[in-house]
Amino acid sequence: MTDNLKKNVLAIDTSSSELKLGLSFGGDRMVKSCERVEKSHGRLVIKKIGELFQSAGLNKAELQAIVVCTGPGSFTGLRIGLAAAKGMAVALNIPVAGVNLFEVAAYKLRSLNRKVKIIIGLNRDECFVAPVESGSYEESAVSVVAYGDLLRVVGEDWVAGIRIDLSTSFPQLDSVDVSKQLDYDASDLLELGVGKLASGLSDDLAQLEPLYLQKSQAELRFERRQRKQ
Repeated sequence: MTDNLKKNVLAIDTSSSELKLGLSFGGDRMVKSCERVEKSHGRLVIKKIGELFQSAGLNKAELQAIVVCTGPGSFTGLRIGLAAAKGMAVALNIPVAGVNLFEVAAYKLRSLNRKVKIIIGLNRDECFVAPVESGSYEESAVSVVAYGDLLRVVGEDWVAGIRIDLSTSFPQLDSVDVSKQLDYDASDLLELGVGKLASGLSDDLAQLEPLYLQKSQAELRFERRQRKQ
């Protein structure tokens, strides 16, 4: 990727109740935002992206790449974020790099010389668990775990949580930093995504999909209805 392409990059994250956006521009400048929007991503994402460009004094036509969070997270939220990223990419003829939260966790913990199990909150009953080590993870190692089974699954490994307060829910776990859960923002997505783009790892828009690790509630309801017939 050329230096020019690195300058103006947008990051979009709609994987949770927060809408996280970031815009790097001019080579060394950045504006970002994080707002709790609950289920209003679809109504607000384009508006908030526009406000970000206005804050940076940048025209959307000057955008040169997009980084989008692919999950795991809200089914509807992820679809909205990817639709926004793909729509802008097609309109501007620019590349997109997808980044998932396990990649973010692996990147932020890359300096640790040991395996850490990442726990990402899913709902009131379950979470996602995957080991990361030396800055990488294997998608095939990701599992959905009931909170009642979490201590058994984690064992004596170090852990770090995203969207879950391990210090109060599971104080007996050996956390990397119990008092401060593994947090991230749009700048982390930008750094990872720009690195992918620099290595020529942009995504095929037709193949870029959310990291769905379990079926949606709509799919589960449909299957239950089918079994009753």
